[in-house]
Amino acid sequence: MSVFAAHNPFLRPGDDADIPGGQVILTAGGEWPLDHRTKIASEGSLAYRRYVREYGDFLTGNIEAALIHRRSEYLSLRTEASFERILPIEAVASSLDGAVDPISLQDRYDISQALTLHPDARTTLDGRLGWNRIIPRNSILLATTTALSFDFSAVRRIDAVTTIGIAGQLASSRSDTSGDPRSWALRAKAARRFPKRWSAELEMGVTQISRRGLDMGGPELSRERGPVQFSGTANLCHEPGRLRFCTSAAVTSIVSSFSGIQREISAATSLDWRASERGRLVAGGEYRRSPQGAGAGSGGGGRQGALEALTFTSRYEHRLDGRFTVYGGLEYQQRTGLADQKMNSLTFRAGLLLRMPRP
Repeated sequence: MSVFAAHNPFLRPGDDADIPGGQVILTAGGEWPLDHRTKIASEGSLAYRRYVREYGDFLTGNIEAALIHRRSEYLSLRTEASFERILPIEAVASSLDGAVDPISLQDRYDISQALTLHPDARTTLDGRLGWNRIIPRNSILLATTTALSFDFSAVRRIDAVTTIGIAGQLASSRSDTSGDPRSWALRAKAARRFPKRWSAELEMGVTQISRRGLDMGGPELSRERGPVQFSGTANLCHEPGRLRFCTSAAVTSIVSSFSGIQREISAATSLDWRASERGRLVAGGEYRRSPQGAGAGSGGGGRQGALEALTFTSRYEHRLDGRFTVYGGLEYQQRTGLADQKMNSLTFRAGLLLRMPRP
């Protein structure tokens, strides 16, 4: 549970209010073996947030269940289903929907089936078929969006510290406002561990997005293909003892409830430092940008500009004993929405965490 004081907590234009509030979150999870090859894993959370004035209260949460089956040392399967209700402002670091409409609640459903195959000791083949649905509640800017995707990869370990391979994705989405975009991506990938606890991962390739006509008028419109563009991700981590530091960047296609599949540029950094036996400092930042208005898949149409979201967080935790931890920190957020106007928010938070060991 925590208390907070926030300046313009929902990143609204012209809102200079400083508003206090409180939040209580319950989180639980567990695993249940069915036999020596199969188990069920589940976790979930329920959160109640209340602002002292203006915004009222919100009830959010999520639940996820997975059926994990290890057929043999060569083959394993994982079936997952999840439901989440969130405020987009809580997920502005992971979705640009919060840059468009940070207030309307969203319901998100996900179902997926994944398969991992090891033909030999050095090779791993992965495939994942996923379905998801985003339902904005009472939003005039975001639309219900359904997406289907297939991700695949083939990786081979060429020595004790290096792997190489390929990865790809096929995706399609459907909503009333997005022109039913589709995308594909194909990338080469490599990963390597370096001396002194450094590690790096790199993926580079191409992607393309297509959608039905600029007017989105219906199925009679021809499908317009955008240009084939660069796609890639990079990740660098350093873990010397008590410290873990990571930084990453990506140019990928993502699904949102604003325009279905769209091109996104992102960068992130994180720091986790165990300052003492009981103290821990966690900090991070994330930036996301999606060009808007330039043609099929590259941003076109009428409006020129970009959706942007920026988040910085820091938190210090001090463990009192095996069950209680106190923490305090701050969060800075910035969004650039459809009006190309930057809006900022700053939140100070302090709280108490109670861990109940599993029996």
